Amino acid sequence: MDTLIVVCSLLLLLLSQNAAILGHLEGNATPASSSPPLRLQPSTPSITHFVNDSFIIFCQTVQKDIDTKWRDPRGQTRENTKGRVHIEKKTGLLALVFEHISLDDRGNWTCEVNGYGNGNQNRNVNTEREFFSSFELLVNQKISFGKTEQVQSVREGRDAMVNCFVEGMPAPEVSWLYNGEYINTVNSSKHNRLSNGLYIRNVSQADAGEYTCRAMRITPTFSDSDQITILLRIQHKPHWFYNETLLVQYAYVGGAVNLSCDAMGEPPPSFTWLHNGKGILGFNHRIFVADYGATLQLNIRNDSQFGDYKCKVANPLGSLERVIKLLAGAKPMGPTRFQLKRLFADAFELDLRTPRMTNVSDEMQIFGYRVAYMSEGEFKFSAGNWSHAKQRDFSFHRGQRFIISHLKGNTTYLMRAASRNLAGLSDWSGVKIFATAAARSWYPSPYPVYALILALIYA
Repeated sequence: MDTLIVVCSLLLLLLSQNAAILGHLEGNATPASSSPPLRLQPSTPSITHFVNDSFIIFCQTVQKDIDTKWRDPRGQTRENTKGRVHIEKKTGLLALVFEHISLDDRGNWTCEVNGYGNGNQNRNVNTEREFFSSFELLVNQKISFGKTEQVQSVREGRDAMVNCFVEGMPAPEVSWLYNGEYINTVNSSKHNRLSNGLYIRNVSQADAGEYTCRAMRITPTFSDSDQITILLRIQHKPHWFYNETLLVQYAYVGGAVNLSCDAMGEPPPSFTWLHNGKGILGFNHRIFVADYGATLQLNIRNDSQFGDYKCKVANPLGSLERVIKLLAGAKPMGPTRFQLKRLFADAFELDLRTPRMTNVSDEMQIFGYRVAYMSEGEFKFSAGNWSHAKQRDFSFHRGQRFIISHLKGNTTYLMRAASRNLAGLSDWSGVKIFATAAARSWYPSPYPVYALILALIYA
């Protein structure tokens, strides 16, 4: 009897322990059909954005009292509530905010939960395990060219690198064009495409021009392209590029003359004028300087301005000089005949004559004319200022006709003429007034009286 009591007691004890274990398990188990403790909105395993885009994602919990946190791709917990990337807490939500996405933000971002149900006082190690949900942030960078300079220079005879700093994620494919033509860099002995530009061997002035750096990419989700044009200048010492400059020129006292000095160089050279070995002083000259030339304009007031004029051209790679001898010449005689020979709807043929000059050498004889002209409207608009007039130069040769063309039909023009020789221009003639014919008409139109008065005033 005692043995039976003991056995029964043991069975009751085992049954009570099993019941307690089952009750504990049932109280802590989560039904298979229940919702996960958190979810992301938008819910996607990966999200793609471009650099500088803005983006926000929410980590939503099932229970309001669940504690959540965000970890960045480096495993660091994000707790800041301000800044370029920060969190914003709301009831049941933990927002991850990207004000401006950068390449450093690439990777897996994780929202984690450390247990839930604060009323449970009997949590063990299993109930403290972390629940989490992650997404991968993929960051694309738009194509750009960083600090690429659009004007670059290299010295002649050396190897050159045309720099093009292409930026983009994913990295784009780069190709090159020269003056609009594709450059084949495959197995080329002249060009080699590198990661930071185009390598050119033994450059010459023929390699100067526009190089286009073109970037292109095609991905499963997008495609784009961009390009930048770079002007390549080849540095070289100066050289003359206008070889028709006369080394002996003439002028006369009271006249004017232009002495030109034209040279190419890279960097653009400096130009210096000297008169008889000294700097040019006074108010009777002007110098007009461009990148590749300098013109010395002289108003001759006395004989001391004749002599040798030296033009010196220099840049860091070299220099050269040229001497133009300015001699006293004879002032040309003005036209003795200046009249209309034939009339067209859009042109005049002029009759210009000047007798042969006496007591001068053959080289000082008249060799042509200059005609200045303005329409009546242009004359009034400029208040009779002939510096705004169009000009046409004529030279004598067999069969020469003096035709002013490309005029407006049925329009009145004011014109004047001067003779030309090696020493310059004669005094201007008086102003003549001619009118183009109406369409298909071959007779002169009457000259307005007010135009004649204007011509007399401003002649």
